[in-house]
This record gives sequence, C-alpha cells and structure tokens, in this order.
Amino acid sequence: VFTSNNKKAIIANGQEIPVPVSTLSNAAVAGTVASVQSSIEFKKVALQLEVVPLINSEKEVSLDILQKIDSVVPNSNVNIGGNSVPTISTRYIRTNVSAPNCSTIVLGGLIQDNKNVSKGGIPYLSKLPVVGPLFRNTIKNHDRTELIILMRPEVNLTKLDLYRLRQKHEDRSHFGPELEQDDCPDCPKAGDGKQLPPPDVPSAKGE
Repeated sequence: VFTSNNKKAIIANGQEIPVPVSTLSNAAVAGTVASVQSSIEFKKVALQLEVVPLINSEKEVSLDILQKIDSVVPNSNVNIGGNSVPTISTRYIRTNVSAPNCSTIVLGGLIQDNKNVSKGGIPYLSKLPVVGPLFRNTIKNHDRTELIILMRPEVNLTKLDLYRLRQKHEDRSHFGPELEQDDCPDCPKAGDGKQLPPPDVPSAKGE
C-alpha cells in the first residue's frame, strides 16, 4: 500500500453478507397466518489493513497499524427468531512501531488450534465387545492456523526513489508503463545501459 507522510492508507479485500438484525411478527387472527418480517443489514467480512506513517529526517518511519481479519465460521450459524444468523470471527492487531527505512518488522503472530473428534456407527452393534470396532468409525480433525504479519516500510522522497521502487516490483506486480522521462530526468532511459544508483539506506548506528 502506498501513501503520503502522516496520511492514513486503507486496503481491504472481502465481501458483505446479509445478516438479520431484527424480526417483527404480527399475531395471527382467526383464519389467518401470522406474518414475519425481518430487517436485514449487510456486514463486512474482509481482510483490512490501515496504516498511518510518520517519517522523520533520518527516514525512520513510525507506523500506526491496524490489521483486521474477519471470516465466517463454517457450520456455526445460530437460529434467532427463525432466522439463520452466521457467526463471524475477528482477529486483529493494533500497534504503533518505529522502524528504519527498508527494514522488515514482525508485528505479531496469532495461532488457532482446533481438534475435533466425531464418532458414528450402527446402533447396538457398534457397542459389542471385540467386534464392536468393525461397526463404528472415528474421525479426527486437527486444524491449525498461523497468522504472522510482516511489514517493510520504504520511503520514497523523490521521483527517482519511486522509479527504483517500480523497477524492483515490475516483474511481480506489472505496474505498466514506466514514468515519463520528462517527469524524471534522473531516471535511466530504456536501453541506455545506465545503472540505478544504490538506494539511500541509513547506516546502522555506531558505524
């Protein structure tokens, strides 16, 4: 995600699902059937990242970060007032960190470990001694989800910095046409063999 200094950037990917929030029932009169009306709202279920960068004079970046992940829990709908309401799980990280330019930081990790055991079989026969296991089955499920969030801030102060960033990610991201030469006179022209200067990364303290 690309943003300006001290400006919030938001990137999200997900969907909106209908969720009944209230139900109105009319009492039945003799010879009639009670009517039921439900009010529906759409809830966002998405992977969302919000970040506000603050850059100092040494290109060190202070990041105010909110990472949120919503998901619909399968096979866990709850019946409320005759309506099937989905269960939505939410995981998020909210933090503020500082990092040097072009350094990778680990925000945190979330681990979810679920173990389920279900048994089935033929009544009576599955409980017989010795031969009982032949008439029953046991299913074990083990689901483990690990969420580790990494971030790498890159400061671009000039058009040459932006050109270098686009060159770096061009093959993977397919940004499209490069910057116009008139807009970036310091950028190398296509086919001239000129190499980009090394990025301006501050040296470690104490060197």
